[in-house]
Amino acid sequence: MNQAKDKKQIILDIATRLFSRYGYNKTSLDEVAAEAQIAKGTVYYYFSSKEELFMNVVEVQVKEFVDTIRRKVREVEGFENKLRTLVQEPIRHVCETMPVWMEGLKSIPFSGQDRFLDFRKENREATLTLMAEIMEVGKKEGVIDPNLHTEDTVRVISDWILMGNTNVVITDFESLLAQVERDHEAIMHVVLYGVFKRG
Repeated sequence: MNQAKDKKQIILDIATRLFSRYGYNKTSLDEVAAEAQIAKGTVYYYFSSKEELFMNVVEVQVKEFVDTIRRKVREVEGFENKLRTLVQEPIRHVCETMPVWMEGLKSIPFSGQDRFLDFRKENREATLTLMAEIMEVGKKEGVIDPNLHTEDTVRVISDWILMGNTNVVITDFESLLAQVERDHEAIMHVVLYGVFKRG
């Protein structure tokens, strides 16, 4: 690792620790610089503001989160074990190793909200992709109905069961009705027949 990347990584590591311990509002760039034993100007050289530093920390954590969940799902064998891992691991991982993410949900300044929503969308897309892979494993094992449309089903499970659609708020009735219209057939299939192959 070259010296510039090394310094940037040191700043990110220390900021992660301080944001996790004290939260966004109670952590200053002065503290980050002091802990890193560098000038405050060096912090500003890599990050234009405390918010920018915080968002970089969150971005690193989101990437690690997606990589970790993907790895854990792929490490286990069989449809049921993969599905259990996908349901259990994300919440466990966020609670145990991503306090900065939790802090950000509570206190990120308004100007950072759009970027935070982008992180959530990125995470949702990765989850949908993994869920689709798991459904295909179930079809190959013969336990999932082969007629089930994978993409529609994973979207229904995410949006309606796991409440994973961050784009629709309950007061946005037009979007909600459009989503119901789009998903009603998949919802009915899951409600009436489930996802398991019958017979």
